[in-house]
Amino acid sequence: MIEAFEKQTVREAEAKVVAEHPQGSLMKKAAGEVSDTTVEFLLARGAKVEETRILGLVGGGDNGGDCLYALSYLAKLGYPCLALLLSNKPHEKALAAAEKAEVTIEPVDLAGSARQIARLASRRARAAGVWIDGLVGTGVNGKLREPLAQVATELNRLYESRNSKVLRVAIDIPSGIFTDDGRLAGPFLGADVTVTMGGRKSCSLLPPAAYQFGQVRLVDLGLQMKKPRLARLEAADVGSLWPVPGSEDHKYTRGVVQVVAGSSSFPLTGVMCVESAGRAGAGMVRYVGPEDAAFAILSRFPEAVSGAGKHQCLLVGPGIDLKDNSRVREAVNQAVQAATSGIPLVLDAGAIDLYPQIISQIPGGTLSHRTVLTPHAGEAARLLSTLGAGGGRGGVTRAEVEASPAAWGQYLADKTGATVLLKGAVTLVASPEETMFSQAGAPFWTGTAGSGDVLAGITAAVLSQYEARAEQSGYQLSTSQMSAAVASAAWVHAMAARKAAGLPFSCSQPDSVNNLGAPVVATDIARQVPRAIAYALEHS
Repeated sequence: MIEAFEKQTVREAEAKVVAEHPQGSLMKKAAGEVSDTTVEFLLARGAKVEETRILGLVGGGDNGGDCLYALSYLAKLGYPCLALLLSNKPHEKALAAAEKAEVTIEPVDLAGSARQIARLASRRARAAGVWIDGLVGTGVNGKLREPLAQVATELNRLYESRNSKVLRVAIDIPSGIFTDDGRLAGPFLGADVTVTMGGRKSCSLLPPAAYQFGQVRLVDLGLQMKKPRLARLEAADVGSLWPVPGSEDHKYTRGVVQVVAGSSSFPLTGVMCVESAGRAGAGMVRYVGPEDAAFAILSRFPEAVSGAGKHQCLLVGPGIDLKDNSRVREAVNQAVQAATSGIPLVLDAGAIDLYPQIISQIPGGTLSHRTVLTPHAGEAARLLSTLGAGGGRGGVTRAEVEASPAAWGQYLADKTGATVLLKGAVTLVASPEETMFSQAGAPFWTGTAGSGDVLAGITAAVLSQYEARAEQSGYQLSTSQMSAAVASAAWVHAMAARKAAGLPFSCSQPDSVNNLGAPVVATDIARQVPRAIAYALEHS
């Protein structure tokens, strides 16, 4: 499991460790990791030492000190290194070490205009094959100030014009990123690899900032930290969490999913839900819907059962025609019954827009963690606006959700009491008072019609299996069990999509443009669900 922490948590733990070590020793260790990582990536690219110029963008404080020490190590290896000092107060001992190692030191006249300084940085960067970002670390709150904001903007422009041929190495976090919530509220400098100190910062797992980290290397400083703010499940975690049937299990004890999806207008929408729930291990899948839709679905997936009955998880929403009043009433009634009885409930697609009608009929007027809301950014924005978020300015927009999905996802969880699965290239799972999960790895091709229906079906399947076990043992699913189960479903969905696209299972971050795989459709993803689960079980 990958864990990430809020900056204050890391700082408190770091302060204790620093006090127990000789002054400067941890900084030198961190700088050594930056140097080693840089060399590793350059060797992989076949870069020659004497021909690879390295530019250090040096700010003040410890981040700049890490950069200067790293440059000193790289210079000793024979790399031509230039330290561009963009602070009037560089780390003195680190600066002395860099000078001793014959790093070229170039102080910048910070009294000049931001534009002039940015142009100077661009000229130096143009001549370098590596940029080490030591401008600012987690100690800076808010946006980059001038001239650093202009420097970041200019270097990003240069990076794009050079077609990504330069290696960008960030120290701790890419400069300009908001540490705890992952916002990109102003200019920032992206990275190809980030060497982070002590513990991963929340922003490394949170979109949109997560896309700017590249590969993340953790320098273990022996920190002892509290419960993580964020976590990302990996194959071994999912394998240990996924329900596996025993010798005495049968279709009713393995979990029954009831799907209320599709309509006469969208008869095949329920296919993906039904098929993916079955392929994800549910003992039985029931379909409740119009006769023509049921016929279409059963002709594609004959293992399903038409008609309502006892079930351990209800999935409502995909393909529900909101203009069909009778179908809407059926969906609302079933959702209310599930929420009231306490069995797991997945509200997807059209059912999210039915939230006001559902909640108005639930005693107490609130959902519990046993209900899962599965919005994408647009659906989340509509629900947030319905809930009164955004004040008096007309509600919340999709762009606002995409700019700060962690904050809005947590807001939805806190406001509704439900577990929220906010879909995207990085999918977030938020629940009241629990660690947030951030799952990635799905290829870019995953954003296709029906893909969300597959995820909804997988989610319902795993929850039905958990609930079936709970019924037999007499306990109820806790908030932490719900959120972990939903996160495991997101992992399976992403890995099934990777397999369908012809990519390996092993990625935990979005792929680069050079490793896209092949286009997929939703049925391709659904068919690979069993293989993704098998992979997780093999690695548990």
